[in-house]
Amino acid sequence: MEPKRHTWTRRSVLKRSGLAVAGTAFGSSSAIGAASATECCKTCWMDVKPGCCPNRIDARKNEVFTVYIGWPNVKPESIRLRPSSTRATFDTPTCQKYRNPRWKQVSCSDIEGLLAETDGRAASPCHLTVEDVDNDGDNDTVVRFNSCALELRRNDCNLLLEAETGSGCRLLAIDSVAPCNCGTSKGN
Repeated sequence: MEPKRHTWTRRSVLKRSGLAVAGTAFGSSSAIGAASATECCKTCWMDVKPGCCPNRIDARKNEVFTVYIGWPNVKPESIRLRPSSTRATFDTPTCQKYRNPRWKQVSCSDIEGLLAETDGRAASPCHLTVEDVDNDGDNDTVVRFNSCALELRRNDCNLLLEAETGSGCRLLAIDSVAPCNCGTSKGN
């Protein structure tokens, strides 16, 4: 019985997307087509503190650190870096390396699962530029964050990127973090 439900779901999705395309082709608006555009999600590589591994960030020093994002067109106001203490259940490298990133096996749902476990801490960038950091001919986004803005805790092990692409897709990425100097206060 379970396979029939999935077959029906796939069939209905294909049918709906066919109607959305047909509606667009004939110039009529389609609510189904609009809904699928907002559900777009992409993953990319992210390298926290390029050239370092482990990615040590001092929780008490008010210093700026760099993050490379393997996406050229990111809406600056949408960028959030979220610390996570939940260990990934999927295979991730200890540290992401922008010259040889390994992220293609990580899905949006993998990162969304970790995001669901976060506690609301997030940092916005203090500076953003666009340049080809990995010399592959495509621009990348270079952002800088203030270390204190992350409110790192001793048990944080990942930094999760949440952003929006220029075309409106959700953009997610992950890299490891090694917090230090977190203090002894409760929750740290």
